[in-house]
Amino acid sequence: MHSVVNNSAFSLVELLVVMAIIGMMVGLSAMAVQGMRAPAVQHAADQVMSGLSLARQIAITKNTRAALLIADKTSSGFPTNGPYRHWSVVYSNKGADSWTIAKDWEELPNGAVFSQILENARTNNSFPASTSPGSAITASFYPSSNTNYTSTFSNISAGNSTFTATNTPSIRFNSSGVASGNATLAGSVGIRISPGTAIVGNATITSTNQYYIIEADHTIGRIRMRAPESYQP
Repeated sequence: MHSVVNNSAFSLVELLVVMAIIGMMVGLSAMAVQGMRAPAVQHAADQVMSGLSLARQIAITKNTRAALLIADKTSSGFPTNGPYRHWSVVYSNKGADSWTIAKDWEELPNGAVFSQILENARTNNSFPASTSPGSAITASFYPSSNTNYTSTFSNISAGNSTFTATNTPSIRFNSSGVASGNATLAGSVGIRISPGTAIVGNATITSTNQYYIIEADHTIGRIRMRAPESYQP
């Protein structure tokens, strides 16, 4: 008679195989989480590109001024569930100092925030120190001293109410469809959209490597989207 001994313990080889499988699963999970952020930023960039195109089209067809507004703070008339996440399109009633909402406030996908408005966006693609990963954007957009793209829009009609958007980041178009702003610039103005989170009062940038810039040309009004890799030397 032969006795059979059941050995239920793992051998060293089996243990190593199990550890390797667990390590692979953890790595794939991390890659999946990281990969979810980039599509949110790209989807946000698609939204904003369509918004800028709409503003430009309205300016041309209505022979007036139009603008894409960014809600950079919580105040009267703005969405209340966090700044740096909402945008809308408005147009001017020509001679009157009043504006009409053409597209109501729309929220960016979770994981994407507005981080900057850039002059000469075609060449200016570096983050300032204040928007490095993990840092928070507070009071206003960078550059805070740039008043060319921070405007007051009075008497904006929204349904049965009106409000005034003061010191609002925006990109404006004149009746010829050209992005307005600093007339001395021959380049473009752009909006940077970055991975990040927004809580009432500020937005925190989580990466400076996955941003998109939507730019409008100062001379011909052309609108285009640029990903980070398109800026590499």
